[in-house]
Amino acid sequence: MTLKTGLEKSEHSYGFFKLMSMTFLFIYICSLYILSYSVSLNIVCYTFFLGALGCSLINFLIERRSFRLDFTFFALVLFVGYAALTTFWVKCDTEVMGTVITLVQLLGFYIIIRLNIQDEKDFKNIILAIYFGAVIMCIYTVIFYGPGEILRRISVGERIGDEINQMNGMGLYCTLLFIMTMYFLMIEKIIWVIPVLPLSLFVLLGAGSRKSFLLVAFAWLLISMFKAKRGRWLRVLVILSILVFAAYMVMELSETSYFFFRISQMFNMLSEDASVTDNSLITRSAMIKYGLELFGKKPLQGYGPMQFEYYYSLLTGIRRPPHCTYIQVLVSFGLIGFTLYYGIYAYAVNKLIPMIKRHRRYSILLVTFILVFLVNDIGGNMLTHKFIYMFFGIYASYINIKLDEEKESL
Repeated sequence: MTLKTGLEKSEHSYGFFKLMSMTFLFIYICSLYILSYSVSLNIVCYTFFLGALGCSLINFLIERRSFRLDFTFFALVLFVGYAALTTFWVKCDTEVMGTVITLVQLLGFYIIIRLNIQDEKDFKNIILAIYFGAVIMCIYTVIFYGPGEILRRISVGERIGDEINQMNGMGLYCTLLFIMTMYFLMIEKIIWVIPVLPLSLFVLLGAGSRKSFLLVAFAWLLISMFKAKRGRWLRVLVILSILVFAAYMVMELSETSYFFFRISQMFNMLSEDASVTDNSLITRSAMIKYGLELFGKKPLQGYGPMQFEYYYSLLTGIRRPPHCTYIQVLVSFGLIGFTLYYGIYAYAVNKLIPMIKRHRRYSILLVTFILVFLVNDIGGNMLTHKFIYMFFGIYASYINIKLDEEKESL
């Protein structure tokens, strides 16, 4: 189904409002890496957001572009609507409406992305915004702390990031930057991005995010697998062997390096020696277990937004999120919300995997992003993260562009 404002124009037009909407959106995406973390500077980000929204809507009306009402759009609208509905049976209303309002704003962000990506040129511009924003964040981080200070903190077990961004968030952004750089290098054969690899890994080491460190290795393996042609799986096996060896070295170096010590404790969770696992991992494991118990008592409809935090505070006296998006969605919105939310991922994978087989190169990048996000959800609170809804819009836009191209070629 397609929503139109009149006779759809066939040619790509970069009129004034289109140019302004793309400019606002480009700057807004770049600003999310640094400015949005500061309460005082977040108003700057919000100004760019409103500029992108206003110009996008005006351009949509003037240019008479189409907006496809596809599965992703309906699933996301239903999810946000259901999230609002669950507020009627919450036990504690603290921050509940704030969460719903945030989800509505994120739906607006998704719509802005969809309105601005009309063809592959628009798609590439948004990907570049994500890329350059992450590069700027890494360069700014190195300048802010200084290479020597970052090395010192790595050596003594201190982490960088809180003055600029949330530490695990910085780790995720470095992971996204690494993924895109590896894609540009391995698939697009763009050589000039090589210096970005050590830059992203250096900042990632400084942030000390164990999860992001493993996601980098996972993404590298995925891209290598997607790139490998039939009969060339030996290359993938070699890479896997390298990763296994790297994991072994992590274990060996854990006694002298605090960062590698943190990594090694993730492997201890899989072993019987839980006594050497740090408190954060034990706590998160217990939170997941408690979240599953709550879900089992109300599996279909859920408890409503922010209710895990409420029930967990009754149990422990501490109000905190579950640090697992799967648990967050299951407890808050039950199987209904879980199906709607993760159905978006399932739909995207179902459409993009066949596109990889038809040699659509950007499909490799998008599928890698999806799988990395799904793994990341095991240990992150991503339900209201702006980047998730931005990528929802990117997935849907790219799929629709390619489906339209296939129809035109018939």
